[in-house]
Amino acid sequence: MKIEVLQAHHQKKSFNCGQDDLNKFIKQYASQHQKSGTSKTYVAIDDDLQVRGFYCLSSTSIGFDVVDTVLTKRLPRYPLPCVVVGRFAVDQTVQGRGIGKVLLAHALKQVSTVAQIIGVNFVVIHAKDKKAM
Repeated sequence: MKIEVLQAHHQKKSFNCGQDDLNKFIKQYASQHQKSGTSKTYVAIDDDLQVRGFYCLSSTSIGFDVVDTVLTKRLPRYPLPCVVVGRFAVDQTVQGRGIGKVLLAHALKQVSTVAQIIGVNFVVIHAKDKKAM
């Protein structure tokens, strides 16, 4: 299993994580979001270039007032820069094999790399539902 930025040659037609909106995103919208600069999609691919999992990274900011004061003691009192890990999914055929853990570790490594170049105060992870948490 390799993790790469989504490219045109990656096979995504058969991807099925069990969530229609996430399946639709990877098949129809992920490339568009990447081209527009809205987000970057990273895919876990097998030897046949089949997409077996993916996640997206994008940027945002959160208001100083919505963060617990324990975390903001030495931070400026204006919107805080964050990286969002969103649209995270693993194909049903490989669920339970640790691919989600590998994808999350990869995402956090990417965030760490970005944080060496630009300011990042927090990582925001959007969980789709309780099962995803």
